[in-house]
Amino acid sequence: MSPPSKKFHLFGFPIAHSSAPALHNHCFESLGTESTYTLWSTSKVTKEMLSVIHDEDCGGAAMTMPIKSAIIPFLDKLSPESQMTNACNTIVKVPKPDGGIKLVGQNTDILGVRNALLRALREQHPSLPIPSDASAAYPKPPSGTSAGLVIGGGATTRSAAQALTLLGLAPIFLINRDVEEVRGVMDALPHLCAHGGLIHLRDPADVEAYLVGEGKARILMAVGCIPSFAPQTQAERMVYTTASAVLTVPYLVPTTASLSDPAPLPRDAGKDSCSSYKPLQTTMYKVAAAHGWHVIDSIQAMIEQGFAQQRMWLRGVASVAVGSDSSITGEVLEETARQAMRAHLTAVNPAVAEAVKAEVDRAEGKESAVPKK
Repeated sequence: MSPPSKKFHLFGFPIAHSSAPALHNHCFESLGTESTYTLWSTSKVTKEMLSVIHDEDCGGAAMTMPIKSAIIPFLDKLSPESQMTNACNTIVKVPKPDGGIKLVGQNTDILGVRNALLRALREQHPSLPIPSDASAAYPKPPSGTSAGLVIGGGATTRSAAQALTLLGLAPIFLINRDVEEVRGVMDALPHLCAHGGLIHLRDPADVEAYLVGEGKARILMAVGCIPSFAPQTQAERMVYTTASAVLTVPYLVPTTASLSDPAPLPRDAGKDSCSSYKPLQTTMYKVAAAHGWHVIDSIQAMIEQGFAQQRMWLRGVASVAVGSDSSITGEVLEETARQAMRAHLTAVNPAVAEAVKAEVDRAEGKESAVPKK
């Protein structure tokens, strides 16, 4: 039996360039529903926007900048993932015992990064028992630590750091030119800062101190969260210099590797992410690939976070477990969606350029809504 048809929206501004409708509408069609996912351009949380979300025809919603944090006071409940990142990109309408619904905020950007990396590992190591559900995590090695790396700052960096933590990697190293941005990430993730869980790598000397030598941390996964602009300043160049120093640290590949065994998997899955999905191969992507890392582009994370949203909307549950359960959407749907999205994102579409030019902010000239006390 097909799920009931509903209306779903992406709220934010500007969003006319978004590829999310192509992914979600493909999923809805494959599920046999007449549900639709449309863009609702707004730079503010307005009364009109909230009315649309609360309408019975609305099955759920997605949020993007600049309202990922602004929407939080209007929700009935916030997931732990949204709480720790202070960001909500997904609203799930969860049924209540009395027949009503509550709006629960979730951050599926975290699952987008996590599940994309797990998928890359399964592709590289088809003979290893790498789970895809919420239990997937690296065990602590007998010596040293299995660590992660995030390059960038802001909300995407917080999500990436939490994604690597869900995979059992610790500490998480950060590369960023701006000390204040790093402090902001650390302030937002105090649970990761405990016992040195977040460490700022300022330059190659820090790389030598923390990562080179016997018993030092071993970075198994890295996530890039910076736009693909050629570095102009000395500080910007230092980001790439420091990242290159990390990517060239010698690493001894274990003879046995499994997420269920004491030895960690080889360091071979990096990921590149930025605010736009074009170019697909960004500057940091090319740097990591040149140093021999297995690199995946940001399309994969976008698709995986979309699948997590679909699963939560279908089940009416905003949890990591549901968002990671691929049986809800099914392998056939997901594979056809991946192919469709790859074709969509690599095609030249003049209509998108025209839509970007014509996009209008529905919140222009309107007041932001005021949360109830």
